[in-house]
Amino acid sequence: MSTQALLSSALADTVILECGDEHGEFAGVLLAGLGADVIKLEGKSGSNSRRLGPFTTPDRNPEHSLRFSRYNLGKKSVSLEVDHPAARDVLERLAAHADVIIDSGEALAVARRLKFFRELQKANPRLIVCTFTPFGLDGPYRDLKMTDLTHLALGGVMASCGYDPLADGAYDTPPIAPEMWQAYHIAGEYAVISITAALNYRELTGEGDCIDLSIHEAVSTCTEVAIPTYIYGGAVVRRQTGRHAAESRTRPWLRRTRDGRYVKAFLFWSGREVRVIAEMLNEAGVEHDLDSDGYRELQRRSPSEAQAHFSAMVDKLVASLTAEEVFHRAQAKGLLWASVRYPEENIDDPHFQARGTFQPIAHPELGRALNYPVSVATDGNNRATAFTHGAPRLGEHTRQVLSGAGFSAAEIATLAERGAL
Repeated sequence: MSTQALLSSALADTVILECGDEHGEFAGVLLAGLGADVIKLEGKSGSNSRRLGPFTTPDRNPEHSLRFSRYNLGKKSVSLEVDHPAARDVLERLAAHADVIIDSGEALAVARRLKFFRELQKANPRLIVCTFTPFGLDGPYRDLKMTDLTHLALGGVMASCGYDPLADGAYDTPPIAPEMWQAYHIAGEYAVISITAALNYRELTGEGDCIDLSIHEAVSTCTEVAIPTYIYGGAVVRRQTGRHAAESRTRPWLRRTRDGRYVKAFLFWSGREVRVIAEMLNEAGVEHDLDSDGYRELQRRSPSEAQAHFSAMVDKLVASLTAEEVFHRAQAKGLLWASVRYPEENIDDPHFQARGTFQPIAHPELGRALNYPVSVATDGNNRATAFTHGAPRLGEHTRQVLSGAGFSAAEIATLAERGAL
C-alpha cells in the first residue's frame, strides 16, 4: 500500500461527531482527510459558516459558501439541534458507536454540553471528547469574547509581524495580522495532534479521554523567537518587513524585480554567495565589481560596507530579471531564494500539479469543479484523492446517519415534528 493510501485511510472506521461553531471545522476537515467518518451536527438552520463568504453565486446562498465548502470537505451533515431536549436520545445512540466528539464555541455553552458528553462517556468509556474554546474551560479569561484577529493580537503573534522601523529608527510602526483564520488553523492542528494521541492511548489502555483545548494557548506557542529571546536574553524582538523579528534591524531580504514583483533573497554573506552572485550578474549581463581587488579590499577593511555594497549588487541583479527568472536561476545555484507569489498562483504550479496537492471538487451550482488543497503528502507515484465528496448540503445525510444508528422512519419523522431536526 502506498504512503498516500495509508495517509488517506489512517483513521478509516473512526467515527467523529462534530458540533458547535465554525472554529472547530478545520480540525474536522483534517481528520476527514485522514479517512475519518466526520458527522457534522449543525442544526436546522445550518452552521454559521454557511453564511460566511465568499460565495460561488451572487445570491449568497448558504449552500454556496466557499468558506463552508473548504472547511467541510468530505464530511456528512445531520440537521440535529444538539441543544434540543429531543436530541438527547439521538446523541446517546450516535455516541455509542462514535470514537470522538469535537465541540467548539464559547466556554459557557461548551461546558454545558460537556456535562452531557461526560455522561455519554460512562456508557462508552472509549469515547474521546475534545472541547475547542477561546481560552479553555477554566481560568479568569474563560468567558471573554474573541475573534481570529484578537487571538492573534493577544497571543503575541501580531506583535512580531509588521514593518521596518521608521527613518529615525523608532519602532512605532503598527503590527499587522497574518493571513485570515490563522488562529483557528493553529488550534485545529493542535486538536488533531491531541485527538490522534488520545486515539493511540486508547489503543493501549482501552480508555477514552477529555481534551480541553484553548485557542489562546495554542496561538501563544507560535510567536517564533520572541519568547526564548526574552526569557534567555531579556530582549524584546522587533518586527521587520518580510523578515523574522529580531532584537535589532537586519538587512532587507525583499527585492524588487524587473516585472514589478518581489523576491525573497536570503543571504548568509559568505564567500561562496559572492562568487555565485558574481556568476549570475555575468550571466545576466549586469556590470559589477564583486570579483575586483577593490571589493576584496573593502571586505577586509570594512565588512559592513562590503555587505552594503554586495546587497546593492544583488538589488541590481534582481532588478534585471523577472521574479520567476530570479527564483529559478537562484535555486539552480543553490541559493535560498523564492519569488513572492499570490496564493492563487500556486494552483497552476507544475510542482503542485505533479504532487496532486489540489483536488477538483464538483460544484453543481456552477456546473464545474473547483480546486481545493487536500494533501501535503504523497509517495510520489500514487495520486489517490483525499476526499470522495465535497462539503455536504445541509441535512444531506440526516436519514442515512440516523437510520444507521437504529432510528426508524417513524422515529425520524417524530424528531422532525418535535423540532429536533
